[in-house]
Amino acid sequence: MRRFIKVFRRKWASISFARKINIRLNEPIVSFTFDDAPISAFENGVNILSKFGFGGTFYISLSLMNGVEQETRFTVQHLNNAIAHHNEIGCHTYGHTDLYTLPFEKGKGDIIQNQEEMDKKVPGYTFRNFSYPFGSQTRAIKQFVSSKFRSARGIEEGINLNGADLYNLKTVKVYEHRFSPEYLHRKIDEVISNKGWLIFYTHDVMENPTDWGCSPGFFEDVVQYCANHNIKVLTVNDALNQIEGNS
Repeated sequence: MRRFIKVFRRKWASISFARKINIRLNEPIVSFTFDDAPISAFENGVNILSKFGFGGTFYISLSLMNGVEQETRFTVQHLNNAIAHHNEIGCHTYGHTDLYTLPFEKGKGDIIQNQEEMDKKVPGYTFRNFSYPFGSQTRAIKQFVSSKFRSARGIEEGINLNGADLYNLKTVKVYEHRFSPEYLHRKIDEVISNKGWLIFYTHDVMENPTDWGCSPGFFEDVVQYCANHNIKVLTVNDALNQIEGNS
């Protein structure tokens, strides 16, 4: 029942409040994003993207730096290195919070706290884009996010085309245990044909990945496929610059 209510509230947030975006591109765009983001994403993910001259967007929850899981204990050095290699750091709440479970003011405060902690760790760096942990959103949280961030990415699968919701952007999972390379190649072929914006997302990028991640070889295969087809691979923020420039 709780899961049903959660899905219903997410659907209601999408129906009752949306900011449509005009996506009229002459060529497709692909963005690679990482949620949480584990150390392996900051190391292997950054290195693979850099190999092809690309950058990605890392949605972070700064409480994880001191968490119980060693793999998520990224450091300030990881943040600075990612930024130096032309990657973007985005907001994922401070406590990796299921925003559906919190009263609005607490959820809002948790989002604000993440920027306050970022100010201490990387002074002067402002989060521009947001990702909902677990895809959880309510109408009130979505409206607040729209007042503070340029965009927000959800977890609904698909390619973003003209009329996409800027505060519930669609995505495609790069989960090695659930999807084949051929499936992800077909998604890239699809965005080539419809000239939309494909946002991939994953978590860890390591050998023996979790169910929410992939191995370095698997990730590089997807990135290589984009490179082989001369697709423009941009961070979320740079993709929005491109999209707005073409509107």
